[in-house]
Amino acid sequence: MSGASAPPRSLSAAATIVIMLVGIGAGSVVGVLVPAAAGVPDGVLLAVIAVAIGITLLDVPLASFGRAVLDRRFLGAVLLLNLVVSPLLVYVISRVVVTDPDLQAGLLLMLLAPGVGLVAAFVRRAGGAVESLLSVAPVLLVLQIITVPGFMLLFTLGENFLSLDGSRLPLAVLAGIIAPAAVVTTLQLVGVRRPRIAAGLRRGATFTAPATALAAGLVAAVLIPRAGERLALLEAVAPLLGVYVIVLAPVGILVATAFGLPLSQVRSVAFSGGARNGLLVLPIALAFPEGFTVVALVIVLGMAIEIIGLGIYGLVVPSVTAQSRSVLTPD
Repeated sequence: MSGASAPPRSLSAAATIVIMLVGIGAGSVVGVLVPAAAGVPDGVLLAVIAVAIGITLLDVPLASFGRAVLDRRFLGAVLLLNLVVSPLLVYVISRVVVTDPDLQAGLLLMLLAPGVGLVAAFVRRAGGAVESLLSVAPVLLVLQIITVPGFMLLFTLGENFLSLDGSRLPLAVLAGIIAPAAVVTTLQLVGVRRPRIAAGLRRGATFTAPATALAAGLVAAVLIPRAGERLALLEAVAPLLGVYVIVLAPVGILVATAFGLPLSQVRSVAFSGGARNGLLVLPIALAFPEGFTVVALVIVLGMAIEIIGLGIYGLVVPSVTAQSRSVLTPD
């Protein structure tokens, strides 16, 4: 009997969907039935989100930034889809709620940040190139630090967003995003020389879905009672989030096909367009001033719709790309 331990098995796409929806649903029920949950300090929310972000990043090769440039065509397709095509669609969608700044801010935050965490399970199930997608994840993470605030300011020039109180933003970004990323990067660098640490990181990455569900559910439980009457406005933004997910699948396939990518990478590009990084932008949402509670709730709603959309992608994308095999480069 070998002394080597078997590699940890990642959660299936179906299990990921169930865990996410149960977590967000349970948190929403608590928020409706237990108004006292509104008293949970924002610091507790930020700490839970930071831990969840760290767990989500364990599977992302942050310490191997240079791997992305090894396949320039794939990187080019992902960047074109996520940093050019997607923002154009997001701008059009966001104009529908331009009269509600909190809804608009939540929509922009949710849809402008490309996802890098939960999507891996769905790409693997659909026969996509998981390693290719993970290799470009560090580039997407770094670029969205610039593009998300940049596009938000550009798309809201007439809405006076610059006049909002941003005093809580630096701490939220530092503690909620930069610190977890720095810790994970350090652990990955150490893990190169220490196999036990590397194995521990792989095991930790299997908790991505539960950690994300816990964080999103907690945000829902705490902020729903704070939102008051504005909670009903989420009905206006839900269809817009759905439209984004629906449109990006065929667009992603077209972009990847135009780059002449093989079948598995075409599927990965399609998923990268639909997957968003709601968890990573939750600390920013929490930093908005009083009166913008709905911003974070839009993101939580977006995470629920996204996970359902990725499940549908898993059924549709392999079928569509298989039927189009004649115009795609074989693997």
